Amino acid sequence: MTQRVPNKMNRIKGDTFVDVYEIGSIRSLNVRVNHEDKKSLNIIQRNIGIKLPSVQKTTEKNKLTLCWISNDEYLLLSEKKENDGLLNQFEKQMNLTTGVAENTTDLRYWFLIKGNRSLDLLRKGVPLDFGKLEIAEKNFLRTRLGEIQINILIKSLDEILISVLRSHKDYMIDWFEVCSKRGTEINFDL
Repeated sequence: MTQRVPNKMNRIKGDTFVDVYEIGSIRSLNVRVNHEDKKSLNIIQRNIGIKLPSVQKTTEKNKLTLCWISNDEYLLLSEKKENDGLLNQFEKQMNLTTGVAENTTDLRYWFLIKGNRSLDLLRKGVPLDFGKLEIAEKNFLRTRLGEIQINILIKSLDEILISVLRSHKDYMIDWFEVCSKRGTEINFDL
């Protein structure tokens, strides 16, 4: 997935040890598929051209990213306006099978964390031990930060996309402003 260049106006302000940007909406479809239904699987392969990702992974092709959520659920992301027609057609065709594709674009709000301490920022609020996980590019995790559910898409160790329900946008902005201030870094080099 090609990441658009963050606009200076979208950067969350403050003297921070990482850069955090508000992205807003990313076109997304929640896709449910029964793996026994060859018709649904063929529609994914033919229309989107992406192999289904394995557990906590993503696959990318043609500026589209397919994220694993569960054994029968995936999140399809696209930031390219040119893909809208393809996604609309895919949604209609999937909904004629036992599978389903639901437009979830307006449900979630996205942020981009950039910098070599991006994971350190997440360690402050996410109940995962990143030291025990094999974190790499193209990981997709669904977890919580405090009491809210978040999605984490790791593009690289220096570039992480986070999404929250749109109603939690202000909470996340406040959290990022407090937890990314210089001097609050977690030092794991000791």
